[in-house]
Amino acid sequence: MQGQIANYSWTEELEKAVVNALSTSFGLDFLLFQDKVGGDVNTIHNVRQGVYATDEAKNAFANRPEYDSTAYHTHDNYKATGAHDKQQQQAGTLHDPYRNKTMGAGESRNLDHVISAYEVHNDPGRVLAGLSGVELANQSSNLQSTSETVNKSKKQKSVSSYLEGLPNLISQHQSSVAADEKRLAEMPRNSPQEKHEARVMEDRIASKKNKIKELESIDVKGMKKRDAEARAEYEKQIHDTYYQSKEFAKATTHAALNAGVNLGLRQALGLVFAEVWFELRTAIPRLVNEMKNDFSFTTFSKQIRDTLDAIWQRVTAKFADIVSAFRTGATAGFFGNIQNTITNIFKTTSKQSSKIIRELWVHVIGAIKLAIFNPEKLELVPLCQALVAMLSTGVAVVLGTLLHGYLLPLCTFPLGDEVAAFLSALATGIATVGLNYFLIYSPFAQKLWHRFAMSMPYAQDVQKFREINASLDKYLEDYSKLEFNMDADDLFMFAFDLKECNSELERNIVLRAQLEKQNVEVPFEMGNLASTKGFLKSLIK
Repeated sequence: MQGQIANYSWTEELEKAVVNALSTSFGLDFLLFQDKVGGDVNTIHNVRQGVYATDEAKNAFANRPEYDSTAYHTHDNYKATGAHDKQQQQAGTLHDPYRNKTMGAGESRNLDHVISAYEVHNDPGRVLAGLSGVELANQSSNLQSTSETVNKSKKQKSVSSYLEGLPNLISQHQSSVAADEKRLAEMPRNSPQEKHEARVMEDRIASKKNKIKELESIDVKGMKKRDAEARAEYEKQIHDTYYQSKEFAKATTHAALNAGVNLGLRQALGLVFAEVWFELRTAIPRLVNEMKNDFSFTTFSKQIRDTLDAIWQRVTAKFADIVSAFRTGATAGFFGNIQNTITNIFKTTSKQSSKIIRELWVHVIGAIKLAIFNPEKLELVPLCQALVAMLSTGVAVVLGTLLHGYLLPLCTFPLGDEVAAFLSALATGIATVGLNYFLIYSPFAQKLWHRFAMSMPYAQDVQKFREINASLDKYLEDYSKLEFNMDADDLFMFAFDLKECNSELERNIVLRAQLEKQNVEVPFEMGNLASTKGFLKSLIK
């Protein structure tokens, strides 16, 4: 354990981490990706926030037709619903959920668009889905008969906005009534004209009091419930239409494939550039040292050719790794972009969020591939350590990305972007090395990993057999150094006899005969099971 910690090369690991970060996350990433707020695909949530992924969708909303009140209030279903509700009102069965009461036959009734026609017409989500505002506004779920006072005071407001201003509206009416009553008290009633004006004022006050009564009778919970029902149906139609459309599927697939190819290229080229750097790092100092005292163009040209050849050999040797890096990046880019699009259905992502999602997917896909395929055939504990190292690198990249977002506004001087990228890559490298050491190589982590290994079923037995196997390997190594007095014919016959054996007993006889013939001493008695077990037990003492 201590040897593993002592052999941990801080400088080498830090260099690898920084070079990898510079060549991928903070280098090629900014050339291959143009991250933007809201991602690469239009969503209903985003366009309602004024965030568009394409100019086409943005222009479609900007160039929508002007609101036409007549078209919204002369729709066939609007007129049919009004006629139907009129019959119910006359029959005394028309319920008004806004006030939670049955409307009287003599009440002034209006047909209200629960979600106002004006709001429907100017909804960016509706325009994105390509649905008719007139049809949506005049579906039965969005039409509600109520008092004329309530409908006309609601106007084009949403229910939530209307209810928020309702107390102030009632207060205004009450103030107006108080002013009219004061004016009425001061009005003379001597001539017929003065008496008529007083009666007009009395009727006006009575009308206002009736309005106040109707406004005060509004059932806030009932009105909100009716609004929620209308909006649920409205939102369902818009979301189902858009998110099940070919246009959305096409845009999502195109964006995901494009992101996959770009991220695959980033990972593959990043690996190539890293290999080029590691070769140049040793070649350049050697070249400078050889040329500084006795410069020769011929020698210089040869050294350059040798360096380029070494780079080519190094890169081609990594071809399988480069292809694997491309596949991992392409898969991560594809799924990362899809996740980004799904996230934007509910919440608008920032540029930084898009990059973080992408970086996390790179390491998640890498971890999944490692866990499933385990190309190096690692045992459980080393495999878990490799997975932890990979995921901790992802965390380090996220921290570096956050730092980069913080540094960019501060680095406004020339080459400020490059300085921010380098500092972020350096921080990523330090975080990577630090996390890997803490989670894998630190004394505390080593104790945890040892306990984990020992907690596995048959862990102690496996460890004993490993020790036995190591001892047997040593014996075999010692025996391999012995010179057996066997010519080629004897060796051939010995191998033939072993091959012809049909049981362990026959093999035992052949081996014992050969050992006696060669005068080889073994530390146990051939054919004696107790002696063999005793020898194996002695290996683990």
